[in-house]
Amino acid sequence: MGHSRYKFSVSLILLAFLFLPTVSADDPSSSCLAYSYTESDSHAFLIQANSSNFGNEINVQTNCEYIELWIDGALVASSTESSFQYAIEPGLHNVSLISNNFSANYSYVNFYPDRLNWEFDWIELNELDVQFIDVTKAEIQENWASFLSIIIAWMLSTYVYWNLVQSYVQKNFIEEVTN
Repeated sequence: MGHSRYKFSVSLILLAFLFLPTVSADDPSSSCLAYSYTESDSHAFLIQANSSNFGNEINVQTNCEYIELWIDGALVASSTESSFQYAIEPGLHNVSLISNNFSANYSYVNFYPDRLNWEFDWIELNELDVQFIDVTKAEIQENWASFLSIIIAWMLSTYVYWNLVQSYVQKNFIEEVTN
């Protein structure tokens, strides 16, 4: 009786596994992924909505069979390759990557020239009302501020200690006046 009960439970478990719903992964060839970025020196900037990016070229990486790059509503590049580049003008743009099974829209993407430290020069060239200070002038002002703060702190601490010592001496020592 025990042996048949064991066979029954094993067959019941096998039947349960047969009728369980199977999980299947999507065919990787039916979906694709794409992303774009810019590069400046050794830094890469992923393009996303409301972002600032440095670089003169958009690099697109994808595993899609076909991808289109749209900038400000106009088709500017398309490719069947896994990666390609497109030269971009500095400024504010809307960028879209579109394929059969993939779509990504990035609005208000700001592109600056290739060098990271050119952001402020580029803003000045576009006549935005921003005033900047020269780096050497800022360092000189910082050095003077440090030196003067040390002098002021020394003077205040000396004054406080002098007053403490003077009040202690006046309270605790009697001066004798003779004629």
